[in-house]
Amino acid sequence: MPMPFKVKFQIFEPGKQAPDFTTSDARLAKVEYRDRCNKKGCAFTRMTTEIECIDLTKPEQYVWLVYRVRKAIRKYYGEGRKHEDLMASLDLEKQLDNWNTRTRFHLQTHPKCKPDDEKAFAFFQVVEEWRNAWHKYFTYKKSADKDPDVEREMKKQCYDFEKEIDKYVNLVIGL
Repeated sequence: MPMPFKVKFQIFEPGKQAPDFTTSDARLAKVEYRDRCNKKGCAFTRMTTEIECIDLTKPEQYVWLVYRVRKAIRKYYGEGRKHEDLMASLDLEKQLDNWNTRTRFHLQTHPKCKPDDEKAFAFFQVVEEWRNAWHKYFTYKKSADKDPDVEREMKKQCYDFEKEIDKYVNLVIGL
């Protein structure tokens, strides 16, 4: 059975257009990257990943969408909050929210429906809670009588969800 995600890690040296090191082994790539960072500094060495999807199942398509949402959010907040990055992120977030809504509706209208993969279903539930938590956080953040401690706790909860989500995504995709 072919792997649904083929990941290629590339490490580039400063000033070079072509990768200096390429592998599909995540551990080896991380060790090599850390080793080069220790020698030359991480500011100059960079590692990229290229992911190729092959005949994804519905749960794998969902993981792929969540991965792209997380990547778009990180790009927006990490690279200067450009308008085009915001629009790309919001578009992907809308796709994810629509997927969650359709799935939740299906589950409510078919109460005897059992998930095929318990881990994938648990992941869906975590992602759904994460999205709902962010929506509640942004609504609360805009309220006039907000408490900074409550706001901070809501934001922390969202970040905790993100750590759990990233861990599962990295495991499924092979990052």
